[in-house]
Amino acid sequence: MNRKEIFLEQFTVCYNENSWFVALKNALEGLTAEQASWKETDGTNSIREIVNHLVFYHERWLNRFKGIEVPPAEGINDMTFENADEECWESTVKRLNANLSEWYKMLEESDESKFGQPAYKEADTPWWSVLINLTTHMAYHTGQIIHIRKQQGIWDPKQGVH
Repeated sequence: MNRKEIFLEQFTVCYNENSWFVALKNALEGLTAEQASWKETDGTNSIREIVNHLVFYHERWLNRFKGIEVPPAEGINDMTFENADEECWESTVKRLNANLSEWYKMLEESDESKFGQPAYKEADTPWWSVLINLTTHMAYHTGQIIHIRKQQGIWDPKQGVH
């Protein structure tokens, strides 16, 4: 199995196909806007805020992967959790799904050599390193989403792994 096949597999299980853990798409299934906006305390993030954060970073990295320049993002991580544009919940989920579907397509269409190329002009970090972190980041936040749903009493264990 080459790096490309590994990334496609890893991306699939993190995004849309349960494996050892629940995939992001399944963790979001059936959530209402009200449920997605719920917060246990002011110091925690809602599912909606987490999804906004994922949209921000996945769009940003996809643009880089496609060779589109992106402005520096230093010091704005906390802002990525906000819902500044008041986009409706369904639109936010569609935007995330569209981005992640495009990511998969880009990975699928990429030449194996792309994964060894630098992901930044400023550093030698290869794409394989970025992709490992990007999928791990998705899995981490998926776990948070499931935890929040369990806190609300709205997690259906049938959506989990078998």
